[in-house]
Amino acid sequence: MPIFRRREAFQDMRKSPRHEVDYLALVDPGDGRDSFNCIICDISAVGAKLTVAHNHDVPEEFTLLFRRRCRVVRRDDGQIGIQFVQGH
Repeated sequence: MPIFRRREAFQDMRKSPRHEVDYLALVDPGDGRDSFNCIICDISAVGAKLTVAHNHDVPEEFTLLFRRRCRVVRRDDGQIGIQFVQGH
């Protein structure tokens, strides 16, 4: 019996679909320590996978901050639709 499940088996267990991304973000520990960089590898409505350098101690709870350059693609009744601008 294999120790690790195939990737597809993990995807079937997820509560919502994941979308592969490559976003630079910040982990804010919230305990007075400085924020540090990470990369969001994939994201869903309920979670994400991050890549963090080994020299950072990630607390059990933290605030994830990220910003993306956006372009408005639709405006309607107080709501806007946006598209992420690539390469920023």
